[in-house]
Formats: sequence, structure tokens, C-alpha cells
Amino acid sequence: MIFSWWRVFCVPCAVWAMLCPVACKRPSAPNQPSLWLGSVSITTPAGAGDDSSLVDRETLAQKARSQLVQAGIFAGETPESTRPGAAVARVRITLAMELVRADGKAAARAGVGLNVSVRPDVVALSHFVEDVQASAEMLFDQEAQSDKKGVMQRLAERTVDDLLATYVARQKLWSAKPMAVHAVLAAPGDLRLEAIRVTAAHGLREEVPNLIALLSDDEETIRDAALGALVELRDPRAVPALTKAKSMKDRREMRKIIDALAALGGQEAADYLSFVADAHEDEEIRNMAKAALARLKSRPSVKSASP
Repeated sequence: MIFSWWRVFCVPCAVWAMLCPVACKRPSAPNQPSLWLGSVSITTPAGAGDDSSLVDRETLAQKARSQLVQAGIFAGETPESTRPGAAVARVRITLAMELVRADGKAAARAGVGLNVSVRPDVVALSHFVEDVQASAEMLFDQEAQSDKKGVMQRLAERTVDDLLATYVARQKLWSAKPMAVHAVLAAPGDLRLEAIRVTAAHGLREEVPNLIALLSDDEETIRDAALGALVELRDPRAVPALTKAKSMKDRREMRKIIDALAALGGQEAADYLSFVADAHEDEEIRNMAKAALARLKSRPSVKSASP
């Protein structure tokens, strides 16, 4: 997201468990247990050269907590000691700040990490778990802006606000009505990946045509997530699209297709795997297909399935 005077770059960390060999998900159930908001803490790195001390961490933590409470994604606030055994989310924000001056210009830079953990570890609440990082920069007039603390505080608050707003938007999808999930799934945007995960976790089979269409998306992460959702839904309508894939010489893509077909099953999937196992020019891909075909045939319930 680019603003007129500051910019933020958000980079997700590896926080999503694998759905299957072809995609990732955040497992959940439509009727998930309550999750309470626990501590919200701000930590800063120690070391020379870091200007994080210019930021009022207490104010920043209060604003972050207020934003999360007002979003309504948690059951409420509670000290862990008063609710033994309750599922509690702990939020930790790491903050690294610096002032940079060059050629008569000045810039404030921020590196912010957002980590949300849930204890006890409840599978139905795992989509609340988060570990992302963002960087932001704000240019300012060194002569007109003598209040360095004010500049750093505004930058930190805006960066944290942006991270939390994105996090909240994703979490709200998990309790959204199917029509709202459909609207996000059907339009390009930052939330579409989460909508795919929600579709799979909530068993929204009416979205299968949309998921099949996303198998041709320009973004690999979207293609993989859509494929993973189709596998989780065990919907045979995906099989024809996969057998017509144009990635026959790409080992990595073929592995995804082969594994997905083995999981989906059906005669059309078996026929395709048999053809690849016998006729593909790449020995490694032939062996992948043979192994996948063996897995498919070893499951009686899948052998009798029809596409």
C-alpha cells in the first residue's frame, strides 16, 4: 500500500501449515471456540544505532489493543489468571526504528513485526496465529520537522495500524457469511488467499467453479491454494482441469498435479496417472505418477469413485 508521504511493505512469514503437498491452509471449523485477547506487548531490539527509544511504547501498545478490541474478532479481554484453560491470544509487536540523513534529506524508517500466538494450541483457532513483518519509510523536512519523536511515533503507529487492519480483515472472513466470502474470492485482492482457505475449511462446495478458475491464476500462491482447497473438498470436478494442465515438462508443477489427482481419485484421474507413468519422457515424473497411481489404487473407497 502506497501513501502520499509514507509507504509500507508487508512480507508474510512462513506461518501457514501445509494443506497437502500442493498448497497451504489455516485449519478451522465454522463453530470455533471463543478466543480471548490477552497481552499486547511492544518489544524493541537492543543495540547501538536503533532509534526505537524515541517511540512511546506504552501508547503504541494501548492503541494496538484498542484497535483489536474494537474490531470484535476476539470474545473479549481477560487476564489469563482469571480464566483457567481459556484460549487466549497473545500479541507481540517488535519495533525497530532509525533516522537516516543523506544529501540534506531525512527519512524515518520502521521495521515492524506482528506475532500472534494462541494458547492452548487449538486447531480450530489456528487461523488466528500470525507472524508477519513490514517495513515503512517516511520522508520529512529536517528543518521544518524538528520533533523527531513525533515523526517516529506517527510512523510507528501508522505501520502497526496497517498491519493490524490487514490482520483483522483476514480474521473477519472466518465468521463472514458465504456471500461475503464469495465476493472476496471472485475479485483480485489481498484477501483472496484467505478466502480460499475459508472456502476449504468451511466446506463451501458452491465455490468449486471459482476455485477451478483460479487454477489458471497468474500468481502461483493463488493457484496452489486453490488446488489445495479442491483437494480438501475432495471435489472430482477439479480432475478434468488438472488433466488438461500445460505443465507436463515442469517437474515441480507436475508433482502438484500428480499428488492432487491421487488424492481426488476417480477413473479419469487413474487413467491420466497411468498415461503419465507409461509415456512421459521424464523418468522422475514417470516414477512420481507410478507412486501416485499405487496410492490411489490402494484405497478401496477411492478406486470405486467416479469423477
